[in-house]
Amino acid sequence: MSGADAWNLNSIEERRIGRQGRIKPYSEVQLFFLLRLERLLRVRREHAVLSTSNDSWAKLLSRAIYSTYCDCIELGVGEDARSLLSRDKATAQS
Repeated sequence: MSGADAWNLNSIEERRIGRQGRIKPYSEVQLFFLLRLERLLRVRREHAVLSTSNDSWAKLLSRAIYSTYCDCIELGVGEDARSLLSRDKATAQS
């Protein structure tokens, strides 16, 4: 497992514990889609830095992020997905 993957798992685990200190039990499918969303957001940030004005790639990433976000909502982890999106937006603005 690479360092980036370990970071992703750690950040997801931190959100599992939640504000009340209770662990949220994610199913394998929920965890898969949360990690996928986090990875797609990271790829979009990296693409923005290395952008070569390829709008079709940016549109593809945006659609994949939206689709994965919808999957997260359907699986009952929409709040965690929104948290990832908010954190990504804050990172992009700083």
